[in-house]
Amino acid sequence: MRRIIAICVPILAMFATVFASSAQARTQDLCTWTQSFLPLPVGVTGGSVQAAGPNGYLAGQATDGTLLLWHNGEVVPINAPVSSSIRVSAVNGSGTIVGWDGRSDVPFVYRDGTFQNLSVPAGSSTFASAVNETGDIVGTTFAYATDYRSVVWKLGNPGSYQIVANDVAVGIDDVGNVVTEKGLVWSPNGTTSRLPSSPDLVVQIFQRGYALGHDFTDDNGLRVWDATGTVVHRFELARHTPIGINSQGQLAAWYTPEGSTVTTLGVWRGETFVGNVPGRPLVHAVAETGELVGLAWPAGATKSAPATWTCS
Repeated sequence: MRRIIAICVPILAMFATVFASSAQARTQDLCTWTQSFLPLPVGVTGGSVQAAGPNGYLAGQATDGTLLLWHNGEVVPINAPVSSSIRVSAVNGSGTIVGWDGRSDVPFVYRDGTFQNLSVPAGSSTFASAVNETGDIVGTTFAYATDYRSVVWKLGNPGSYQIVANDVAVGIDDVGNVVTEKGLVWSPNGTTSRLPSSPDLVVQIFQRGYALGHDFTDDNGLRVWDATGTVVHRFELARHTPIGINSQGQLAAWYTPEGSTVTTLGVWRGETFVGNVPGRPLVHAVAETGELVGLAWPAGATKSAPATWTCS
């Protein structure tokens, strides 16, 4: 993957002020987007890509609920339950898939050819949201009249879990640091710190060496934090929703261009705007290759198919 985010508590504590740069989408696109479709397993007639990992791994689901896995564009056979109640959240560079099993209202991991539910607090509803390259998993648990709590499952011990914060977990890096929705940073040594402006933050994505979100007092400012916890970019984007970012800093986000009332999917590399993707593509993630991945409808088809968009 990648440049891994490794937010260091002593470094974060040093930031009294942060650097913020402002960038808006330019009017001239630098990309022509080409849509393609991924192959499907024999007997599967439709589906989508839900998550992108490093080393060429993509994960998703068929329209009938079959879990799907690709490596470098080729289908990887997978042995997992078929259910429309199962939802994929993330995949790592070893092909480990995590998500939520609605049949039992618990998180799952698919690893080394085995589908397994993870242990959860009694009486809770719990889902897994991310998996790092080590194989550690993070998610969120909640129950009636309790706070949302961030949960970590260590590799090799899915029968045990650790509550690490009273907040929604956004992601986990390869050394085990967890970032929450309000910008709390939990480290495996048990210490915690906060991103600048936390808890007045909505952190929406934490992956590939970056965190994405905004400050309560700055709704139109999409912020990008780097591995040190510094705001390295601030994009002035109305009504934005980030989709994902890769280790090269390629970012995809929905936003409303100035003078428009229609949301558009834009793509940036660092601070450079490279283009809006035509139409309203159903993009779910940004791959390490720079491709956007999600779903689309082939001409004349009645079911969606897993799709990619490539800049040329």
